[in-house]
Amino acid sequence: MPELPEVETIVRTLRPHLVGATLDDVWTSGKPLRLARPVETRRLARLCRGARVADVRRRGKYILVDLDRGGVLVHLGMSGRLRLQDCGDARDKHTHVVWTVGARELRFVDPRRFGLVRASQTIDAWPELALLGPDPLLDLDEAMLAAALAGSRAPIKAFLLDQRRLAGMGNIYVSEALFRARIHPTMQARRVVRRAAALVAGIREALEMGIANRGTTLRDYVDGEGGAGQNQHLLLVYGRDGQPCRTCGLAIKRRVDAMRSTFFCAGCQKR
Repeated sequence: MPELPEVETIVRTLRPHLVGATLDDVWTSGKPLRLARPVETRRLARLCRGARVADVRRRGKYILVDLDRGGVLVHLGMSGRLRLQDCGDARDKHTHVVWTVGARELRFVDPRRFGLVRASQTIDAWPELALLGPDPLLDLDEAMLAAALAGSRAPIKAFLLDQRRLAGMGNIYVSEALFRARIHPTMQARRVVRRAAALVAGIREALEMGIANRGTTLRDYVDGEGGAGQNQHLLLVYGRDGQPCRTCGLAIKRRVDAMRSTFFCAGCQKR
């Protein structure tokens, strides 16, 4: 699933092309997306056709396209892509929503259909956004994180993956942040309070590196112009099980927690 750096990269690549542009038309495939719910085609058309794009921004893993009369909320799910292509380019068979913007199309493609596209006159009021925790790059500080950690018995990895605790973190960057902070992923969150400063720094370093390298492409992810990320070549632990730790030389280990792979170094991240 695209995480905060991937979503931020998409937003940054789309914003220069979309802000100030007019959405001429909108098309949908008619197929349902997340939770088998159909896209609200009539509302989407009513709010988008002829609307001017005021901004493109991110909240957690959500992409928000602000219009002069409402907006569009997009979540990429597991395999979604949102990119600009020329109108004459053949559409991917898994294309589900298309906005025409002059000679180009903004296309939402989602093979697994776990993504989300919604239109509203007040997109910031959607319940999905109201439940999000602080943004780890914009809002988080040591005191805030320490207070949240103190009241939780959950493993620190599960704590960081909870979007109500931190908005935008996912499996890749949680593994990377914990390694940078030298915290074992199974430690109880409340036992990490004294390491809050190191954890904030690790989170920011992992996310900022991901953004600087235009995201991590493992399979589906591309940015808003179709370019692959490069951060996968610089990961410290994620996906590197059996390979030597770049810090101490011990082999990176992999375990499965809640059906998700966890990568860590037993030498650098002691219990």
